[in-house]
Amino acid sequence: MSLSQAPSERCVRVDLHCHSDASNKAAEAALNAINCPECYSEPEEVYAQAHRRGMDFVTITDHDSIDGLLRLGARGGVFVGEEVTCWFPEDECKLHLLVWGISREDHAALQAAARDIYEVANYVERHRIAHAVAHPIYRQNDKLERWHLERLLLMFKGFECLNGAHSRLHREAFEPLLDGLGAEQIEKLSKLHRIAPRWPEPWKKARTGGSDDHGLLNIGRTWTQFPDHARSSDEILECLRRGDCSPGGESGSSAKLAHTFYSVAVRYYSRHILAPVAPPNLITSILQTIAGERQPPSSTVLARLALKQKLKQARNRLLSPLARLRRGSASAADAQHQGTGILTKVFLSSARNRLDDHDALRAALVKGLPPLGEHEEMFRFVSSINRDVSEGLAAAISKSVDDASFTNLFDAIAAILAQQFVLAPYYFAVFHQNKERHLLRQIAGRSAPTDPARLRLGLFTDTLDDVNGVGRFLRDMASAARAAGRTFVIHTCTAEPKFDVPGRRNFVPLLSRPLPYYGELRLNLPPVLEVLHWADEQQFDAIHVSTPGPMGLCGWLAAKMLRVPLLGTYHTDFPAYVNRLTGDHRVTNGATAYMRWMYGQMSSVFSRSKAYRFTLRDLGVRELDIVTLPAGVDTEKFNPLRGDAGVWREHGVNEPRRLLYCGRVSVEKDLPMLVEIFRRLCAVRRDIALVVAGDGPYRSKMTAELSGLPVYFFGYQNDEMLARFYAASDLFVFPSRTDTLGQAVMEAQACGLPALVSNEGGPKEIISDGTTGVVLPAGDADRWARTIDELLDDEPRRKHMSELAAQRCARSSLERTFEVFWEQHVRAVEQQHEQKLPSDRSLAGAAATAETSVARL
Repeated sequence: MSLSQAPSERCVRVDLHCHSDASNKAAEAALNAINCPECYSEPEEVYAQAHRRGMDFVTITDHDSIDGLLRLGARGGVFVGEEVTCWFPEDECKLHLLVWGISREDHAALQAAARDIYEVANYVERHRIAHAVAHPIYRQNDKLERWHLERLLLMFKGFECLNGAHSRLHREAFEPLLDGLGAEQIEKLSKLHRIAPRWPEPWKKARTGGSDDHGLLNIGRTWTQFPDHARSSDEILECLRRGDCSPGGESGSSAKLAHTFYSVAVRYYSRHILAPVAPPNLITSILQTIAGERQPPSSTVLARLALKQKLKQARNRLLSPLARLRRGSASAADAQHQGTGILTKVFLSSARNRLDDHDALRAALVKGLPPLGEHEEMFRFVSSINRDVSEGLAAAISKSVDDASFTNLFDAIAAILAQQFVLAPYYFAVFHQNKERHLLRQIAGRSAPTDPARLRLGLFTDTLDDVNGVGRFLRDMASAARAAGRTFVIHTCTAEPKFDVPGRRNFVPLLSRPLPYYGELRLNLPPVLEVLHWADEQQFDAIHVSTPGPMGLCGWLAAKMLRVPLLGTYHTDFPAYVNRLTGDHRVTNGATAYMRWMYGQMSSVFSRSKAYRFTLRDLGVRELDIVTLPAGVDTEKFNPLRGDAGVWREHGVNEPRRLLYCGRVSVEKDLPMLVEIFRRLCAVRRDIALVVAGDGPYRSKMTAELSGLPVYFFGYQNDEMLARFYAASDLFVFPSRTDTLGQAVMEAQACGLPALVSNEGGPKEIISDGTTGVVLPAGDADRWARTIDELLDDEPRRKHMSELAAQRCARSSLERTFEVFWEQHVRAVEQQHEQKLPSDRSLAGAAATAETSVARL
């Protein structure tokens, strides 16, 4: 009989892969060293949770043991299972085989044969044992290769296609291999490996699913479903032998894996560290309840624990001054307690305030299920607490600095380290779940996703909403990606997104502070845990870093986690900026070393101009890895037809000749020299105005230095107004020597505006010297002033330059820029997937090596 009669409207469900405390030896040496088993789940608890989650039958598949299942005794709807650890004798490649419906004798025989997978296959077929190869493309000891998998396909009937502890990548890579099997393919494999296929219709495989639960969190979330007519254990087993079943439920995730770590850790603490007679404190009680280790405490108990906690804190505050008087100073133990006390206080306050926002966690408690098993909801709960804790610790650090208290400062820093230690399982889980991502397709024999239309690209940037060339380029690429139907996600971190950009994914920063030396911009600290969790869900094929700030570092982490190519663009010459802003060579050297490290991590680096290829080479980037992107501009937005002389009347600019500067108002743009140029011009002319479209930290000083002169600051402008400014001006002046391209110069030229640029940096490549503009010596204010004066008096020449500039930019297709940008990412993915497995051998060679083993078959 089954646990509960399966309703006719649904299939019969069984979680065919779960563990009890009989799986008492961990695979990791570190856990064995502290006597921490893989699982603490009592068989009765496994049985009860399977029942609560609607399973119709129950089995337990402990590692190389049937003791846990036998402890359940004789009861309906239960059949014996085991996860047998097996090896290929040729190279000690390790794998697991799930078997069900076995006897004690079968268990002993399988354990005796386990060192030779061929002997195990013989026994399983001879005794018609229902079975499935567990997580078949998981490289348990880094030896599994394609030839192992092909032999498994010949030897076994069942394969676990959906494992609740492994990511969906395993199923996506493996199950298509089963879909493509047929009699012809089986025959080819049989000839290649010289192994006769086993079981009737060997191309028709039994496909199973199971939770692979070790923490009493996920039992019944992943299952194998059978026809409704399977009403007994024997019928379930016969369906497995025939392949009359299919997997269902959830795949694994990083949150699931992390929560399993927490569950085992809480149980280990409760059983091995917490004194048996010592009552748990408030935090321990909360963690035990969340993990399902104990029933939720009553409101009275919670109130008593909270009061006890407050009394203890009050006592410490009262006694610590007396203790310091007696001892002269606080002990190290006191300091440690104060540091962790900050974390404890903020954690408890946040948990109380945030719990009301997560109904699913309370609902799990009502059902008798552990809240830790509500993975997505629990992750959101932890993320919200992490935000509160980060803000609280930042406030503690600020107060310590204001009070000049080194003791409190070190306490707060210790609390930050403790916070990250608590979150460590999440970080480990996202990396572990993707550790073989680049190998799964190769093992399963599937090609790489190199179709440009299928490529999934994630870009990380610290600037998208700022009115600058980087933001412009990214917004243009996003629009082009949408027009081409490509998956292109731009990741940002800001409290107030300004632009609605296609494919944008914004994260609210944990903390936000003004950028040192550049208070107009903010340094936003991204929620790294949330960013990695999102990237894990999206499974990008390549990562692009647009800026080397905090979000750029998140992109680097995401690429490392997903094992995908990392590419980047050298948009901004940060070492030059830092040097101009700080004047400190040590800070500049530090910025240079950081840039050398960051761009050294990338498989390809885009340069916005040829000039900066030399800079990238100086940073250690190989010439072969540098790609110069063709410049492009949106000529629908920026063209001479946008010209409108009325724009100046609207803005109160009455002078007949207008010089235009567009960009950040900062010293690294060489604006102090523009001040000197304009002063010289005003000394000899009375018909000119300087129009500044932009803002920045130098604006107030620039305003003061040009006081009394016809200069107009209009701040940041939208594209429509900028186009009108460009097309209605007489000359564009851009003295910067640190720009890698000069997007504003491109836009000005597209609108038919002659440009004057420096002979240092990238903008000089945009114009044709003497034809669409003039390239002038950097820092030579006198030369700039004389050239501007001459051009303002030579209207025919300006008009000719204007026409040629617009014609030239009309050929700079934004679509072409996007094509090159996208093609380079596709190529990077292709190159990665062309790499062979480190230990890969030819199938023929593997067959020859295994001659002795195969002969026994």
